[in-house]
Amino acid sequence: MDLRISWYMGFGWMSVVIVVLCGIGINLTRTPISWLLYLPFLVVALYMTVRFRLFTQHPWRRAHARAMLFYAKFAEQEHDAAKHEKRAYNIKTPCRQLCEELFGSNHSALELLEDQPRKNYYQALVKDFSDIFLKSFAKEQPKTVFDKINEDIESSDLGPDILIARNIELRYSRKEAATYLQSLMLGTVR
Repeated sequence: MDLRISWYMGFGWMSVVIVVLCGIGINLTRTPISWLLYLPFLVVALYMTVRFRLFTQHPWRRAHARAMLFYAKFAEQEHDAAKHEKRAYNIKTPCRQLCEELFGSNHSALELLEDQPRKNYYQALVKDFSDIFLKSFAKEQPKTVFDKINEDIESSDLGPDILIARNIELRYSRKEAATYLQSLMLGTVR
């Protein structure tokens, strides 16, 4: 069992420990100290609630978290194999394994691991859902925004994100995949 609950809940073990210890302290002590324990209890409980709400707000977050758990396992295996065989780490190996895990062995998503199909897929998402990428910018700046987005896509390297985006598209919608891409570009994916 994987004990990284932040990938499932949006908050980590430290928050859980603080809330549990403060709760126990509040119930066991009947002194003014118990009143002091209410402050961290309430603050951390509120933090946990907000983090959980943010984590479950967008469906892509759940798909991303699940896929990254698989990818971490595959990347670790490839790292160990490369180290053992004294060769360079090959990012395509864990990406292929992730593709098989998410889509099965005979899926067209495998072609997205190549440079140009990956970039074409991202550019199509940007073109089809331009409103998602422009929502936080002034309406006078679309050309600048799209130039920067296309520059980012052209300079991007292969990673698990393309497979996760395709998985999100198949599980939820193409618009949700575009929201995921926008979050990737803004650096808000955790």
